[in-house]
Order: sequence, then structure tokens, then C-alpha cells
Amino acid sequence: MIDWINLLMEIRECKDRNCIIPKDDWREEVAYSLCELYYIQHKTNRGYAIAKIIDFRLGSEFSKFMISHMKPLSKYEVWEALFPNEKSATSASAIDEALHLLADSKLVDRIYSGDIITVKKIVLNIKKRRAKYLDMI
Repeated sequence: MIDWINLLMEIRECKDRNCIIPKDDWREEVAYSLCELYYIQHKTNRGYAIAKIIDFRLGSEFSKFMISHMKPLSKYEVWEALFPNEKSATSASAIDEALHLLADSKLVDRIYSGDIITVKKIVLNIKKRRAKYLDMI
């Protein structure tokens, strides 16, 4: 059950501290889930043994991976390209397709290495491929 009193107090506190309440909550949530999947795939492909439980604590290998590899994706509008609307973020097949687009294009590695021209071309191609979700209601 939702605790409305605490929720309203959090909103007031956030406004007092000039916090920005994100409007694309769904996009952040699915992007974070995709990052987890990509991390597991990345570790498995590199030959590292990975436990089924990811360590989410601050300073863990996963948090370092998120900061160094996955956070820069938002700078180049990768999340907007992969998830143009909520429909593209709610079906398992759409998320699986986004994971494959991210992994097959080696976009994360290209951003990490600084190959910005290729990154922009790949993002444009991803936008074209994911445009089919814009027609869905």
C-alpha cells in the first residue's frame, strides 16, 4: 500500500532542495535493467565467473562499470534511441532487441574509446530500427 503522507513529504523536501523529479522514470528504469543485463553478458563473454547476484553497493565492480561504461551513453542519446516510447520498454522482445543492438554494435566500447563519429552514426541507425515502436500505441 502507498504511504501517501511520506510520499508527499518527500516531494516537498525535494522541492525545497531544488531537486528535479525525472519525467522519464520508465526510461531510467528500463535503461538500468538493460545495464544489468549488459553487465552480466559482458562478464560472461570475457570469461569471468559471475555470481547470479550483482553487488549493487557503492564502490563495487558493478557501480564502477556503470560509471565508466554505461553513464556516458546518456550523453549521446542512446537511451532515447533504444526506447523511443513506453511500448518499446515494456515488452521482453523489445528489451532483448535493445540489448542485442547495444552489444552487437559495440557501442559501449566505441563511446569508451572516444570514437564519437561512429557512435553518432550507430545511434542514428538505432533510431531508424527502433522507429517501428513509434507506430505502436
